[in-house]
Amino acid sequence: MVETRPTPATPQEIAELDILRGMMGDTMDADVALALLRQHGGNIDKAAGALLEGETPDAVDPSIYADLPTLEPLDTPMPGPRTPPPSRPENAVIDLTKDDDDKELARALQASLEDQGTTTFGPSNRAPDPNWAMVSSNVEAGAPSEMSQDDQAMSRAIEASLSYNMNEDTFEELPLEEKVRKGDTPVALRPTSSGLVYAALLVHGLAFIPQFRQTLARWAPLPAVEGSTDIYLPESGPARQAWVLTEMMVNMDLAVLGELNVDDGLRDLAADPWTSPAERLGDVTSKFYERIVYTVQNVLQYNNCHNPQREQRRLMMLSHGYHDAPPDDPNTENLCYVKVSVGPTPDLNDLVSALAAEFAPPETAKLKAVARRHVIFEPSDIIAFQLVRDGALPSYDAASAGRKAERVPFRYPASVFLDQFMRESYDLANVKRAEQRVLWEEVKELEGKKKQLLHFNDKDVLADLQSCLYYYENVAESDGDAAREQEIKANKKRLAKIIGKIQQEAKSIDAAIESKRTEAHSKLDCPELQQHRYDLRVVLVHDGLYGRNHLYSYIKQKGQWWKTLDYSVTKVSEETVLADATGLHLSAGPYFLLYSKAVSEEEENVRVNWPDNLKNSVKHNNRAFLRDLPEDLAAQVFDPNSPPTSPSIIPATPSEITIASDIVEPPESRGEPMDTTTD
Repeated sequence: MVETRPTPATPQEIAELDILRGMMGDTMDADVALALLRQHGGNIDKAAGALLEGETPDAVDPSIYADLPTLEPLDTPMPGPRTPPPSRPENAVIDLTKDDDDKELARALQASLEDQGTTTFGPSNRAPDPNWAMVSSNVEAGAPSEMSQDDQAMSRAIEASLSYNMNEDTFEELPLEEKVRKGDTPVALRPTSSGLVYAALLVHGLAFIPQFRQTLARWAPLPAVEGSTDIYLPESGPARQAWVLTEMMVNMDLAVLGELNVDDGLRDLAADPWTSPAERLGDVTSKFYERIVYTVQNVLQYNNCHNPQREQRRLMMLSHGYHDAPPDDPNTENLCYVKVSVGPTPDLNDLVSALAAEFAPPETAKLKAVARRHVIFEPSDIIAFQLVRDGALPSYDAASAGRKAERVPFRYPASVFLDQFMRESYDLANVKRAEQRVLWEEVKELEGKKKQLLHFNDKDVLADLQSCLYYYENVAESDGDAAREQEIKANKKRLAKIIGKIQQEAKSIDAAIESKRTEAHSKLDCPELQQHRYDLRVVLVHDGLYGRNHLYSYIKQKGQWWKTLDYSVTKVSEETVLADATGLHLSAGPYFLLYSKAVSEEEENVRVNWPDNLKNSVKHNNRAFLRDLPEDLAAQVFDPNSPPTSPSIIPATPSEITIASDIVEPPESRGEPMDTTTD
């Protein structure tokens, strides 16, 4: 008898064998699969079912073809000897149904857990593989394939920094007609030098903090001569600087101009220019802010006719120290701003978490006790936060062609409670944090439980079961066989039931995790720790480049947020302020925050009673400005201020004019809106 040998696979059979290999794995015997495929007339479904049931083709003995080489068109690797480990025997099946009667279903489940090839039935719910994408979904067309969206944003930011031309950053003098203030739009403060824009934005922001504005409006320096009732304009020292700040705020409140030049004012305040992009802008701003704090705190205590007892007013300077220090401990320090490190991980990438890491570190394993912590002894009305970022670029893993940790914007709330960081609440806050840590441990355990439910041997069990179900729903055919039809329906029902149970259990775990997280986040939100609320007033932002058009601020006026960029002042939403991602890829962005104690809406919006002589000076300047405008435009300008209560010409003895005087000399109008000094 002459033995017959199978003919090589046709191109169509090769394609069908590839599909079978994708279903059964690379260990499938290509000769047996080809024989079964031909035995069933090229029906892939029947051949797959036969392979799942372990059938062998009729009159086929693979050993008789041992002398033949492997068919080249199939390019199938020769299976080697397999010795399964004891923990995973060859025929092991995960018993999800507790029903061993249906061997076909068991084999189908086992097959679904085997390594799959490139062919998958049905739509995939797995993460996309950029290696198989013609154009990666997160990469722009034309961009290198290894660059993520985050990489592209950083690349564009670096390109912008390299193309910046410092010579183009010049002061733009607006026409007189464009300087008219529109309605209640805040007035912009503009220095001629780009290096002083940061200082102008800081002073501009302070003017919109209710406590700062109202405190300086009520301040008056001591008489130059003891026993005298006349108060002369201060000419030097902290009092002069405090007076300049007051002048600026009066102009911002009453002027009909939309912008004010502050070169003279910033010179009086001794503001140092920001001269190099290599210098951290937050450090320059903090230094200038510290100078302003010293000035204001000094005059409020030592040069204030309304404070003869020289009592300390904690307007901008808080007291802090170790939690176990006595109240009169000399180590207790005054602090006008708090440095906050912008964390590299999401759990430290918000203001409250960063403060907790600084003021309330967790228990140390070495000491097995609560570490000594810094607490606030006496809070201030205004508190500033300098956001300090690591200047290094994010790490990049070329092997995985992706960033290890994508950068996300630093989060800061519209309101924050500082009770958990205060000495009076130290014990209660510790108890709440201990309860919080227990909840986070429970969250971690639940996440591990979910992982065990959905994964087995690094495989996604749910996805594999869904693929198996898809086979029975969309691929398997009965070909009119009633028993086969009943079998398919039973398997579909059973698989759907298993998948439903897994999904329900996963959903239950997710709900428990969310509940625990919510409870953990709210542990410190109890009424006892919500007595000292601070509201966000000012945000200073830097986009990472150098120049006047790369710095801007957000301020809040009467419940409305405004963005100030050079001379442009526009309305923005609170969501825009709290989620600004500018400068993210150049280690920039929001760099200085100003909060102040929450006050009622009435207190926040109350009209400030400025000194009469300063009000009269601004009113005269307004009239001079309106006279210089074209008549038709001047007629459209609404001046809400009352007429000045003093004439515009005074006797030639300006040195005798006091703050309490009814007469004040306005400056000559030279088209410079900020010159309100008295010579």
